[in-house]
Amino acid sequence: KHVITSTRYVGLEFGIHGFKPYRTTDVYDRRFGDCKDKASLLKVMLGEAGIKSHLVLVRTRDQGTIGNTPASLSAFNHAITYVPSLDLYLDGTAEFSGPEELPTGDQGATVLIVRDGDGAELRTIPTSKPIDNSQTIRQTIVLAADGAAKVQHDLTVTGAGAAGWRSILQSADNRKERLTNAWGGQFPGLVVADIQAPTLGDVLQPVKLRSSWQVPSWAQAQGPGLRFPALGYRTGLTRQIAGQAKREHDLVMAAPSIEDSSLEYQLPKGWSVAQAPADKSIDTPLASFTMRVEHKGDRAQVTTHIEYRKSRFTPAEYRALRDFLSQVDGSLDQVFEIRPER
Repeated sequence: KHVITSTRYVGLEFGIHGFKPYRTTDVYDRRFGDCKDKASLLKVMLGEAGIKSHLVLVRTRDQGTIGNTPASLSAFNHAITYVPSLDLYLDGTAEFSGPEELPTGDQGATVLIVRDGDGAELRTIPTSKPIDNSQTIRQTIVLAADGAAKVQHDLTVTGAGAAGWRSILQSADNRKERLTNAWGGQFPGLVVADIQAPTLGDVLQPVKLRSSWQVPSWAQAQGPGLRFPALGYRTGLTRQIAGQAKREHDLVMAAPSIEDSSLEYQLPKGWSVAQAPADKSIDTPLASFTMRVEHKGDRAQVTTHIEYRKSRFTPAEYRALRDFLSQVDGSLDQVFEIRPER
């Protein structure tokens, strides 16, 4: 935590320092350094705490893989630290990532672990598991007879996606504006009334956000009643993730992940559900999806679970992924129809 928050990333790579880190005492005193400086500082500080670690040269995932030969430092463009006792890679430059939230650019990357006085080892950093990267949304939606809604929105993010939320919401002054931009495309006219972010400044904790919304048109008029999609908006996952009909090269997503949502609807007084979305379950080697819908009287609940089991999909797998996403969109685009009771 000290290395990522108390030393800024600045690269002064003059002469030999294009390859050789500055002395860690200088980096600590200056409070800045490039990736190899910060990785070296982290290594030394861990050593002072009695934890053995190694400097790691990284060829980030976007640069592609390399072979064992010929040997060359020029193949590597980054440096991090490895703790063998925990099999844990730590990136000292990722200022918004916790110790178990390795950036996706490092995951799947080719690395050279440099052991002091004992050679080196070429490896590939493993990709995290879906359970390591989760996003959980809990919403309570109070609907009015004109289709407007008051929403209590709770978001919890763990893993690789947490850094992005910490980054865009770090300033309390513009959190409302940025959260409005993040969700406003799905809910036109969205007004964020309040935000609570108790863990946002601590990279050792999951991101937790609680916000209150006003949405002027959650539901649309349909005869004597209202109608709205299961999640309040049309998802468009196929367009976002797999917009092309086919691919010649692999599709690479950030990381395997899980997305859970739970929405509790409170209908206008005296209203009930006339039509509800149907339950759905899809299970494939690439991804899985479940949706459950329950309703009684003036209450309704929707729970969904999406798991992406891989981050890289070959052209042969792409068609199956696209079919999966199309089925998910079809399920989530189903609508509720609600009407006043006579």
